[in-house]
Amino acid sequence: MNDTVLNLANQAKRLEEKGQLSSEAALLVKQLLEELESVNRQNLNLRKAALKQSKQARMSSKLRDALME
Repeated sequence: MNDTVLNLANQAKRLEEKGQLSSEAALLVKQLLEELESVNRQNLNLRKAALKQSKQARMSSKLRDALME
């Protein structure tokens, strides 16, 4: 869980403890935080895959020069 999701979860917990958040709203916030965490994981995985792909796609400058001729 990253810092942003953790901070939001803590804020929601405090609101619920103070009684300022209904049970329905608390459930909705919990679901949204779970979805946010899932999307963050997907984003990280996509970034890693894109970085890995970009490293594999590079060719040497000599090969590129030879192909351009």
